[in-house]
Amino acid sequence: MAPAKYQQIADRLRDQIDSGALQPGERLPSEPDLVRQFDASRNTVRLALALLTNQGLVVTRQGLGTFVTEPARPFTALLSRVTSHPAVQSTSTLLPEVSNAKAEAETSRQVVEKSPASVSVAEKLEIHPGELVVVRRRSGTIGDVPWMMMASYFPLDIAAGTPLEQAGDIVAGSIQLLSDLGYPQLGFVDEIGARMPSSREFAFFGLSTGTPVVVVNRTAYTKDRPIRMTRYVYRADRVRLTHEVGSIPTRYHSG
Repeated sequence: MAPAKYQQIADRLRDQIDSGALQPGERLPSEPDLVRQFDASRNTVRLALALLTNQGLVVTRQGLGTFVTEPARPFTALLSRVTSHPAVQSTSTLLPEVSNAKAEAETSRQVVEKSPASVSVAEKLEIHPGELVVVRRRSGTIGDVPWMMMASYFPLDIAAGTPLEQAGDIVAGSIQLLSDLGYPQLGFVDEIGARMPSSREFAFFGLSTGTPVVVVNRTAYTKDRPIRMTRYVYRADRVRLTHEVGSIPTRYHSG
């Protein structure tokens, strides 16, 4: 079933914000202009703007109009800096689910596409916004509970003509494949934050209004460039992230 008209309008405006067509601080078209642009009623347009406001993407200023939110520069708290590689490193970009859930974690089939890099992805991969990247997406459930959305972004000059462009699993894992292609991963940086969900995330997780998501951006590097950025999205009220460093007695391990 197609989403409601106001959701379609919100999605179109969100795409313009994500692509940079609407810049932070820029004024959106007026309500009458949006009514004409989308052939919708004024009430439908207001519902779309209210949705974007609830998601923290726009702000309405009385008498002035609606503007794209100017993101606050976040403070960074360094949890740890580990310079040695772990004794065992997974070949997969999936973060393991280690809780004592009765049902096993399952992931959907990999969906692969080429798409223009958003501003945030381009910044991490050190490319220009709008440049094509290869995106590998999947989602995860535990029993019938959606718990994770994941997307890995690869620069096109690395991924073009390789199995990274092909749907389905990579048998040896993307980390090993990148190494075989001449891009050995020497380390990565995890950045963890929270925000309001997009409409896709809202629908996938079945969220109630006001529930945020936790986002982990993991950027992997060779000795001289970023080679992959993986974004993990979790519903904030159902997931707890843990970070273990050093030799921890087994009885204190997460799970």
